This record gives sequence, C-alpha cells and structure tokens, in this order.
Amino acid sequence: MTSTQQTTVSSRNASSATWELSDARTLFLSDIHLGSRFCQVEPLLQLLERCWPQKIYLVGDVVDNRRMSRKLRWTPAYNRLVARLFDLGVSGTEIYYTPGNHDTFLRSFVEDYRLVQIRDSFIHQCADGKRLAVLHGDQFDMVESQMKWLSFVGSFAYEGLLAIDRSINAVLRLFGARGIPISRSLKLWAKSCVQKKSGFHQQLCDFARDQECEGVVCGHIHKPEITQIEEITYLNTGDWIEHCSAIVEWPDGRLQLIDSQNLNKTRPCEPTFHRLRSNT
Repeated sequence: MTSTQQTTVSSRNASSATWELSDARTLFLSDIHLGSRFCQVEPLLQLLERCWPQKIYLVGDVVDNRRMSRKLRWTPAYNRLVARLFDLGVSGTEIYYTPGNHDTFLRSFVEDYRLVQIRDSFIHQCADGKRLAVLHGDQFDMVESQMKWLSFVGSFAYEGLLAIDRSINAVLRLFGARGIPISRSLKLWAKSCVQKKSGFHQQLCDFARDQECEGVVCGHIHKPEITQIEEITYLNTGDWIEHCSAIVEWPDGRLQLIDSQNLNKTRPCEPTFHRLRSNT
C-alpha cells in the first residue's frame, strides 16, 4: 500500500452500498457555520429527517462565532435544525460535540450535558471494532496556532469570494453556461498550501496513532475525502457551505461520504431505529 493511497468514496459510486440512509448507525458532521449567510441548512435538515442514528458527532464549526460577533444572524431554519437535534437527543441518539476554531468559545464548556457531550476530541468505536479519533483539526493548523490574525482575514476574504462566486455563477446560469467553483478552488488551494506547511494530515494521523486508533475524523479544511495514509484512515467530513457533505457509518462499520446531491436521489424511509422502537 502506498503512503497516500486515495480511496475517496461517495454514495453515488459505491457499488457495494446495501444500506438505506435510514439505516445509518453514526453520522459525522462539521463546518455548518450557522451565522454565515452562505450556510446551507435546508439540505442538512433533509439529511437529519431521513435518519435516526445511534450517534451524531458534530465535528466543529457548527456555530460561526466570528460572523455572529460581527452581525447576529439567526434564521427560522436554524431553529428547526436545533429542534431536530433536540428531538434526536431526547429519543436516544447520543450527540457529541468537538468545537473548532469558529466556535472555540465552547471549549470552555467542556462537560457532559444531558443531551450533548462536549470535548476537544472523542474516540469512536465502529460496529466492526475500528477505533476513530474524532476532532475538528484546527489544533494542527499552523495558521490557527501561530497566525490567528491571518485566519480571521482569510475567513472574511473567503466570505467575500463566496459572494462574488454566487454572483458570477448566477449570470453564467442565466446564459445557460456551466458554473465555475471560484471560491471553492481558491480555498482548497490556500488550505493545501497551509496543510503542506503545517503537516496537517501527518499530524492528525500521528494523533490517531497516539490514541491507538485506526482512523481519524476531522473537518476544518472543507475538503470531503476518505484517504488511506499508511495504516491510518483519514476522513474529512467536508462542509455545509459548498459541499453539503457528511460521513456515515453503516451498521456493518463501513464508512462512506454522502452529499446533498446523492440525498436528492434517494427514497425517504422511516429511520430503522425509530421503526424498531415503534414495534416494541
């Protein structure tokens, strides 16, 4: 096996997929960025309404405090999202929250609450016995740890790029042309430079080894992927700004990337664990 063998998998090309979304055992979500005007809550709500997992991991940057502190933005869709998570929690879903650099204030509230546990990191054991370290990942970003001012500038610049991106692509679609992912491409290029300088992937894999885990789940860089790095499986959940992606663990322990485009093609089904409870 090569040191960085790419094994990215999505639900549209995983021919071995035999489970319905309603069968999901665990759901990993990150980088929702509530408070940003580009946050896409509706497709996330569709996802949460189609599954009733045993566990949900919120892998950081769920709330964008940087935007909220500048201008409070809270929409009715946000209320519906919180209500859905509350419903899942009171119905038995275990919810774990590991804060990121945009909701870092929550790291001062590290504790086990009634419906959610907040920690800097978690260890998740899959159905097949695999152990996964779960954390946002900003702890291993050199810009976040040593040049926080640059991180703030980059965040606001990214939002400006998103606005430009939306405007340009709206015009292109008006003339029947294909959209151009300007903001996504530039962000991935910038993050790639930072990753190489920081050794982001390697540090996360080293952290997983230290925790005696076979894999690591993170967010932060907004690039959804599942990649094998030596003996460690690296999983990034993506975001709910541009990719609208998440990682699902199925009842057999298999891990898979899904996104909102795949979700639109699936048939809604009553969640498995909800059906089991209804029959008891």
